[in-house]
Amino acid sequence: MSIFRRGQLVFSEAFHSGLNIIRGENSSGKSTIMDFIFYGLGGDLLEHQWRESALLCDTITMGVKLNGKDVTLQRDVEQKSSQPMRIFFGPSSEALKSSGAGWERYSFRRSQSESFSQVMFRLLGLPEVQYGEANTKITMNQILRLLYSDQLSSVEKLFRGQPFDDAITRQTVGHLLLGAFSDDYYTARLNLKTYEADMKDVVSRISTLIRLHGRDGHPLTEDWIDQEYLRLQKGLEDLNSQIEETEEKVFSAQFEDRLSLNDQETTYARVKELQSQIGKLKEELDFLELEASDSAEFIASLTKKLDALHESKLVVDELNALKFDFCPACFAPVQGTEVEGACTLCKQASDESQVKERALRLINEYARQKQNSIDLQAGRQRQVSDLKAKLTKVTELWEQAGRHYTASLRSPTTELRTRLRSLNREAGYAQRKLEELATRKSAVAELKEAQNQRDDLQRKIDDVRSVIETAEKRDRDQISKARRSIELEVLDFLRRDLERQSTFKNADKVDFDFDGDRISVNGESFFSASSMVYLRNSFIASFAVAAANQTSFSHPRFLLMDTVEDKGMEPERSRNFQRLLHEKSKAAKSSNQIIIATSMIAPELDKPEITVGDFYTHQNRTLRITSA
Repeated sequence: MSIFRRGQLVFSEAFHSGLNIIRGENSSGKSTIMDFIFYGLGGDLLEHQWRESALLCDTITMGVKLNGKDVTLQRDVEQKSSQPMRIFFGPSSEALKSSGAGWERYSFRRSQSESFSQVMFRLLGLPEVQYGEANTKITMNQILRLLYSDQLSSVEKLFRGQPFDDAITRQTVGHLLLGAFSDDYYTARLNLKTYEADMKDVVSRISTLIRLHGRDGHPLTEDWIDQEYLRLQKGLEDLNSQIEETEEKVFSAQFEDRLSLNDQETTYARVKELQSQIGKLKEELDFLELEASDSAEFIASLTKKLDALHESKLVVDELNALKFDFCPACFAPVQGTEVEGACTLCKQASDESQVKERALRLINEYARQKQNSIDLQAGRQRQVSDLKAKLTKVTELWEQAGRHYTASLRSPTTELRTRLRSLNREAGYAQRKLEELATRKSAVAELKEAQNQRDDLQRKIDDVRSVIETAEKRDRDQISKARRSIELEVLDFLRRDLERQSTFKNADKVDFDFDGDRISVNGESFFSASSMVYLRNSFIASFAVAAANQTSFSHPRFLLMDTVEDKGMEPERSRNFQRLLHEKSKAAKSSNQIIIATSMIAPELDKPEITVGDFYTHQNRTLRITSA
């Protein structure tokens, strides 16, 4: 972590795995450093929570490992809350050398662009959990509230305090870190929400179609449409036959007048117009279907690329470890090279960090491209559906207009206008009925497609509900198992405490509620101030330790604690707790990081491999800020 003021370093220290102890006198700036770590990782500090010395600084840069990936985070020091973050996809050694290239800016909250919480969750492998009626997403700030035990929060609470706190947020964060909300579960929940919204739209569309086109009491089905079409077509043919018979009588009477050609010209123009519409609709439909096909291939390609990129880091790490003493082709001895980091076989220089940085950057970019393509694909599918329905309607109108034109060519005019006009009016009425039927036929096609969509959506809803049901059972089992693991760790902390609280020594049950933000021992929730601090610290530490011993947790295996000596904690009790932290952190099955601040370090822990920085005093403060 590096902190800058006016371009100059005022704090720069490297932290390590396991227990990290920042030590020094009271009021020497230890808590300021702890707040900076919380803020640098994505926490939110309100205006009144900033310390005066911290506000003299400009920026904080932190090199972190997220699932083993080197990433650098940078935030400006601003008293206003909800500040953005800049991210460099590479180690801090490279990031600090960069003059701006390679850094990407992300907002605190998601708007039209991604937030830094989304990027960090993606790299950490955490699902972006939504909760509550407003579908609020969990942020890094909410996660850190359960990882940072600060001095300003109530010792009776599990979470770091913040305004407008609510039970559903705390419970969601707690369950997420316990290992609930797997990717399959969360994807199914999101899909269920989408499918149910689509189902609501489809059912509404089906109801509208039936109401608009089935109001005369006839069923809106293909069978009824076909029967009605045959009836109307037979009636029109009968009328055309009567017109032809009348015309024959006129010809036999040697009348020379004929009907105006206006009807033929008008009908022909109608045929041409509809034919043009059909051509345009087919062209537009072909274009959309081609786009949809290309987009599907593009999405599949992105998915393969993302999978390959996630695997590439492992491959690079394995290949970099290979060293050749003999050529694999001719078995001749391979001569060494003076170029540091060069390939042992081909002697070409390689930069592993650049390869990893490019891979991380591509993972982030491909993930965004994939989501955008999926959103566009859904819109295309709706357009294709609308065009197909419209094409069905226009095609039917074109066929009817063509038959009407053919009939008009066979119907010469005569002087018997009254009879012929009456017959033509009836034929026109029958033609309009057929056109209306064409509209209904289009509605039937749209209705059939909507019903197919409804059935397909119902199958999808049933499938994702099954996934959700299975995942929820798994989550219940995982939450129960994880809670028990934490309880056992807390009990061990309590029983190994100094004999200051009889309930702790005789503890056999620990219960904690994320939504209620409280913890109890043997049913008791109120103890002396120092014992409340010890209990809260034991819980926060036990959460991290239990997660470091079991892969099923989603906890980051990270802990930030500034309360090991809070509320009148006596020195020996604090040192005993420090020893327990070191013991459990060192014995954990997976890598972990615990950072604490104290003014009364246990003597055996006061060594370079455990401590961070100097022993800070009022003259040698954590932030080296001069008055100039």
